[in-house]
Amino acid sequence: MTKDHPSPTFTLISPEAEAFAADAPSRDLSQPLDDIRAMLRRDSEQGCTLVIEETGVTLSERTIAGVQCMVITPVEPRAGRKLVYLFGGGFTLGSPFEDLPISASLAAKTGAVVIAPHYPLAPEHPYPAALDACTAVISSILADTPGACLCGESAGGNLALAALHRLRATYRPQPKALALLSPFVDQFNPGDSGLSDRDPFLNQSEVAFFRSCYVPADTDPTHPDISPIYGPFDADFPPIFLTSGTRDHLLSGCVRLDHLLRKAGADCTLRIWEGMWHVFEFYPDIPEADASLTEIAEFLNRHFAGA
Repeated sequence: MTKDHPSPTFTLISPEAEAFAADAPSRDLSQPLDDIRAMLRRDSEQGCTLVIEETGVTLSERTIAGVQCMVITPVEPRAGRKLVYLFGGGFTLGSPFEDLPISASLAAKTGAVVIAPHYPLAPEHPYPAALDACTAVISSILADTPGACLCGESAGGNLALAALHRLRATYRPQPKALALLSPFVDQFNPGDSGLSDRDPFLNQSEVAFFRSCYVPADTDPTHPDISPIYGPFDADFPPIFLTSGTRDHLLSGCVRLDHLLRKAGADCTLRIWEGMWHVFEFYPDIPEADASLTEIAEFLNRHFAGA
């Protein structure tokens, strides 16, 4: 490696990631959402198929708590290991399929069977539809497998954290650990990272659009169900691993959440990657993505019951 790009330790952004960020595609949210969703699915087909082949996972569908879920099974599943995974997309876009670069990789790296709900999307199904569905699936999995863990990226990180607040408020079983990738913890996204708007893959106008689709006009956007950073945190909160990057549009929210958890005495690890953007783990062509997913898997492996 050259002196300018010490990629093995990722003290600086890798040349692959720098080139990828410079060529980031634009996203026109003024198009019909069905067209955008179809385009995202089409554009992800080849990459997701390759991930399935490389990891060797098998996919199936199952209904859990009345919600259709994708089940991602690794080649050698480890007994008692289940991971509920919530995809991102601003509550309006995406599906478990498009997130396979993350979820299939975590299945392979942990030996966990991954359950990814097809939660309903806004604006056709605004809050609380997605949260109700995710909470039901998580609660059902934890009742069956008390040692299960929970993971979510972006809007999926929002839903994971909000669902956990609901479980704790009603004294239901909690996951052993929680991993959140660039979680969308505050619907208004205040803070320096939002103001600087340096992220090549997410900007403030998109955040406002997603909020308008998901949050009904008569609903308080600071309610913990919707902006889970405003929920209660204490020392009994499950161990949590947060990832973000110095260009992540939602970095400030991750830093704020880390501060609140640490102040409450909870076990929290925040990993901020130099030069990285919103949910960079989604892009397997850059070395930082696999490195981060390996760290997340190591965290989950430490917390799975019976590991």
